[in-house]
Amino acid sequence: MPEIGEAVKYHLGVPVPLLMSWVTVVVLFALSFFATRRMQLIPRGLQAAFELALGFVFGQADDIVGEQAPKFYPLFLGLFLFILTGNLLGLVPGFMSPTANLNTTVALALIVFFSIHFFGIKQHGLFGYFAKFSAGVPWWLKPLMTLIELISEIARPLSLSFRLFGNLMAKEILLGILAFLAITFFQAGGVINTTLTIVPILLRPLIILLGLLVGFLQAYIFTVLAMFYIGGAIKSHS
Repeated sequence: MPEIGEAVKYHLGVPVPLLMSWVTVVVLFALSFFATRRMQLIPRGLQAAFELALGFVFGQADDIVGEQAPKFYPLFLGLFLFILTGNLLGLVPGFMSPTANLNTTVALALIVFFSIHFFGIKQHGLFGYFAKFSAGVPWWLKPLMTLIELISEIARPLSLSFRLFGNLMAKEILLGILAFLAITFFQAGGVINTTLTIVPILLRPLIILLGLLVGFLQAYIFTVLAMFYIGGAIKSHS
């Protein structure tokens, strides 16, 4: 049993979620290379897809963050493309979504968490930034409001990581169950079991379509929340 557990967690001596994260990065690098290898004035194919993604993410950032949004374009675009690609990777047979592992989603959430406070302090200074936690309340309420705000800040990465992890893990489990049922019914033999094999096979495309929708929505939600959090940190709180 331990050997089986190790086989599930590791491949080629590397944790599978980490390996899938590397695969995601390689896929993004390859797609970026081919999309920009022969740039055209009228984009087509991969170039058009990447320009659509860039325009979509940058437009959202401009609306949410404001005039300072261009400084954060690389961060927001990197988050969106990595999460989207990682989410969709699990739909390919033999692969799993790195974002269906809590370690990956916690790492992504921590990137956002530290970015929020780094850029907030950079914008307002250390004391000016932390003063916002109790801005606009009577002095005798400031300690309580500061504590509440600190708890809220800590809850943000937890919310980001568990939301992404939960939705992607649910998709992985559904696909795994369908594959298990198809193999089980087929190996059982008999007319009824062989007929039942068709059911999970027919359901699989629907789950894949659902996975495509969930993959995009979760990448969008994670990135937009990061925009709101960072935008709120750098804007004036006077």
